[in-house]
Amino acid sequence: MAASEDSLDYDVVRRYFDNAGHAASAAASYMAHGQDLPDDAMRYRFKLELRTLADWLDAVPKSAAVLDIGCGAGAWTTVFAARYARVVGIEGSSSMVATARACTQHLTNTRILEGDARIDVPQEPFQLAFLGGLCMYLNDDDVVALLIELDARLASRGPIILRESTVPDLRRTSAGGYQAVYRTVEEYHDLFRRAGFSTIDTRRNYGYTAMEMAIELVGLRRKWFPFVPKRSKTLGWLTWWSLRVIGPMSFGLLPRLLGRLRIGWPPLQNHFFRVIREPRPRTSAKKI
Repeated sequence: MAASEDSLDYDVVRRYFDNAGHAASAAASYMAHGQDLPDDAMRYRFKLELRTLADWLDAVPKSAAVLDIGCGAGAWTTVFAARYARVVGIEGSSSMVATARACTQHLTNTRILEGDARIDVPQEPFQLAFLGGLCMYLNDDDVVALLIELDARLASRGPIILRESTVPDLRRTSAGGYQAVYRTVEEYHDLFRRAGFSTIDTRRNYGYTAMEMAIELVGLRRKWFPFVPKRSKTLGWLTWWSLRVIGPMSFGLLPRLLGRLRIGWPPLQNHFFRVIREPRPRTSAKKI
């Protein structure tokens, strides 16, 4: 596969999250800071994400050391700290690092590093690497290089788990003040194979879908009802809870039905990937 034509400006990416500010870091980490959605939206999404990954995380021994790359405000870091022996988080945004350190300051088995994930991976072994929405802010070649670097740090065929925003069909790149690349699931699989991984497991992130549906409805309200305030915590609350009350239909049946019908709504989706390098077969020495 040829190198991507995308050319993300990493300084712009970092500046976007720095400008979110310390108070909004937790919401910005889950991209919920611009739609006035209630805190329950983030809690609901996170709960479903944990449920989606439960068996993958259970397969990693409790004695493991975990590397949380692009740890954001530290939500997943705290989960790993409660499950495993040691956790190291890396984040490039200063405001996110400050929030993550404040969130984990009581945890004796956790370290938060400020650095560039492409070049600042600690030179120590880990049994699990987690990338929570980092690759969408990296160009293709850098994704491949990072995965190869992480694989060199993983002991005992440890997995790399990724959570990435995806699109149903055509790749999209966001430019300007917010830069990201939205790949298809198939494109991510291609990148994983380029990095040498042959075992690839994929799961749809329905927690993300639930929140994205609310975000889309907020966008439609702002577009079609310009006389209504664009920023309103009350309207954001009403939007979320209108969907939440009929959750089995809105968050359960509807997105699965749309998927079966190949209808790409909401236009942004999210998937979890687990990649593991299969051990190379041993070759027996030739007898002379």
